[in-house]
Amino acid sequence: MCQQVEQLRRFGHTVDVIDILGSQSKMNYLRGTLDVMRMTSAVAYDIVHAHYGYSAYPAMFRLQAPLVITLHGTDVIGTSTFERLSTRAVSYFADAVIVVSEGLRRRIPGIVIPCGVDLGVFKPYDRDKARARLGWPKDKRIVLFPFDPARPEKRYDLARASVERLVQEGVDAELMTVVNVPNGEMPWCYSAADALLLCSDYEGSPTSIKEALACNRPVVATEVGDVGELLNGIAGTRICPQDAATIARNLREVFDWSRSSEFRGRAAMARYDQALTVEKIVGVYGDVLSNFRTRAMGRRLLRSG
Repeated sequence: MCQQVEQLRRFGHTVDVIDILGSQSKMNYLRGTLDVMRMTSAVAYDIVHAHYGYSAYPAMFRLQAPLVITLHGTDVIGTSTFERLSTRAVSYFADAVIVVSEGLRRRIPGIVIPCGVDLGVFKPYDRDKARARLGWPKDKRIVLFPFDPARPEKRYDLARASVERLVQEGVDAELMTVVNVPNGEMPWCYSAADALLLCSDYEGSPTSIKEALACNRPVVATEVGDVGELLNGIAGTRICPQDAATIARNLREVFDWSRSSEFRGRAAMARYDQALTVEKIVGVYGDVLSNFRTRAMGRRLLRSG
């Protein structure tokens, strides 16, 4: 979302952000509701755009502006039945719903716009320089896991077991977990790794894969969300089941492949350029705003009649 905001600003749009932080405290949704009411009463916003289902509830209390909701995955296909039902319910009150993958659209009707990647930020760096910058070992095979291990759906346990299997098989490998790193530093992390590993139980459209590919780093992933579409036709990537032995074998294949061939994942990410993504979102804004103003004019004419 932060990258979308920055791109919108670069396009000349004025964007104000309310960071609800509902995962820290449910009271933050109430505070977010009050913030939405206060800000939309003071400023005539053209659009209110909420990301994730729960955050759409505070956004429903906006004044005199249409509501756009983007659904990212956990809110639609996560393990919480209450969250899934809440997301479905709130989507009926939106002027437009954006979903980040075709799989999500099959659950909740919406306009498919995958999250983009800023190709100006996410670009490859020399691996040895990246490792020196980060203080990572120079000679190990490093598998990057850029997710919070505390999130069970990300399956850190499986990632750890897969790399441990590699070590048992004689590969000098190490799993590197990276959390809460600024966007500007993440390209160095991707560039320092030999491969990205994603073994989640479910995803929408995982941005980490696009970022790794933009940094020309191979990916081994389970088939979740739109991973199949993202990796389709990219030599040096693998999709495999959630099994430690199978993941370990695929990581070894990727390591061996990268020794003999040049990885070209970045070229495939041109279609996910953040600028193109934001252009599509702005197109949705335009349609929504036009419809909203037409309905408002209709209400005024009805009252005057």
